[in-house]
Amino acid sequence: MNGCRLFYALRYLALLIVLAIYFALGPFGYAGFFILSLFPGRDRDRRARLLQTIMRRAFRLYHAVVRHLRLIHYDPDSLRASLPKEPSILVANHPTLTDVTALIASIPNLTTVVKAPLFRARWARPLLHDAAHFEGDDGRLSSLERMLDDAEDRLKRGYHVLIFPEGTRSPKDGLHRFGRAAFELATRTGAPITPLVIRCEPRWLIREAPLLKLPARTPKLTIQALEPVYPTGITSRKLRDMVQALIYSELFEKEPLSKSSSPAEGYARINRISPEEAHR
Repeated sequence: MNGCRLFYALRYLALLIVLAIYFALGPFGYAGFFILSLFPGRDRDRRARLLQTIMRRAFRLYHAVVRHLRLIHYDPDSLRASLPKEPSILVANHPTLTDVTALIASIPNLTTVVKAPLFRARWARPLLHDAAHFEGDDGRLSSLERMLDDAEDRLKRGYHVLIFPEGTRSPKDGLHRFGRAAFELATRTGAPITPLVIRCEPRWLIREAPLLKLPARTPKLTIQALEPVYPTGITSRKLRDMVQALIYSELFEKEPLSKSSSPAEGYARINRISPEEAHR
């Protein structure tokens, strides 16, 4: 019992040290990115991929450190071989605060939607913009159209686009209703949707278990890529319900939907109707 308490105390001390190092060194890192963004360059994608590579290596180092300190276990190499080579729209549930760092550490050529207040921050915008990330909508229709145009531009330039359709962290025992932006983007461009299932056991960095509420056991974060879903001949609404049903069933149901399930089956399960009605 005393050994367990000592191990927990050491892990908690390691957490405080990691936080102290981040707050001490973080400003220097952001300053370096800002200075790099000031250098002129004609090839915006070359600059973006350079910045993304730096960010990916930094987050890989971060996950290596916290893994060895037994704070949270995640292996960035566990996902790489599971993704399609073609540009795709990655849609994921969002259980923890570290989901974004884990995905950036794992996936080259990844861009993501960034909440408008963060994207507009003076210290963050140069880095985010030059790394090909883009601003999320602020609730206005014109803002949503601009976000979709930016996302379509990234797909055409060969990037994967990451969107969390819940818009915030997932509730403890379910999912928030998915928004339709990612699925409108898919039907507009024909790009495949790659559903990602993120799990963290025991749960940490969620609303109910914040940063300083460290679990007794080391949390393990895993990311599972499901088979891509192509938006052929279906509406964005049915595509959304199909993907949400796939992710939900993998997380919470004893008999998950098959990865070859039709959009109508997923739509039927979400809306509690028969597959025949879903086809109408």
